Amino acid sequence: MARTRLVGFLCMFLVGCGSDTMLLGGGGGDAATDVEEETFEEFDGATLVVHEPASAAIHLVDHALPMSAEVVSVDGEVLEFEDIVWMSDQMDELLLESSEGEAELPFGIHAITATADLPNGDRLQTTLGGIRVQGEHTGIYAGNMNIALSGDFQGQAISASCVGGLDFVVDMSGELLGGDGQCTVDLLVLGSFDVAYDLSADIENHEADGDVAVDMGFFPLSLGWTGEFNEESALNGGFEGGMMLFDMEGSVEADRVSLYVDP
Repeated sequence: MARTRLVGFLCMFLVGCGSDTMLLGGGGGDAATDVEEETFEEFDGATLVVHEPASAAIHLVDHALPMSAEVVSVDGEVLEFEDIVWMSDQMDELLLESSEGEAELPFGIHAITATADLPNGDRLQTTLGGIRVQGEHTGIYAGNMNIALSGDFQGQAISASCVGGLDFVVDMSGELLGGDGQCTVDLLVLGSFDVAYDLSADIENHEADGDVAVDMGFFPLSLGWTGEFNEESALNGGFEGGMMLFDMEGSVEADRVSLYVDP
């Protein structure tokens, strides 16, 4: 009787007897190894294609910059992946965390980097440099300054004028203008003399408002002037004032010859 009980006990301990008992360590396998790990093989060899912006593109300040990119497989198929991170070397914060969107950037020259950390562990990165964010009228200008003098000397009407070159720059913000030039005046009572002039202005809503400093070598003069930019960013303006016995009038005409200025 005791031997029978011992056999029954050993049977239950070792292999389990009866139809309801699970065999330990046999047949079922390891549940953790039975689940096949996802390898994301479709991302192997993929590339990051940036559609916008383009390198060396020019965008207006206060206008949103569009950004768009896709992850493309080795077979040319666009893969579903949205978590693309966009950064500018001129800013600390993220511009965007999506495959498509837009952001406003401060004026300056930006290098924008798009980064995609793929689920297979690969990192894709593309940098687009020389992206300029600037004002509507930013650029280098060339034109003319026309200065006319008129007056009366001992009952005799006297007039003279000079036309000289004018070069100026509107900064990247599109809000500041500065430049200079010179010409020569041949005036009967004073002879021939050189005139140098410096032009400066603040720009707002296509209008320039500032000062022109006229230096005739013996009598410096500062006059207020105003001007306006047209749709092609050509500038026309003028000023008037007095110098000793003479009235002075001037006009400013200039065209933009380049969109590229230093920050």
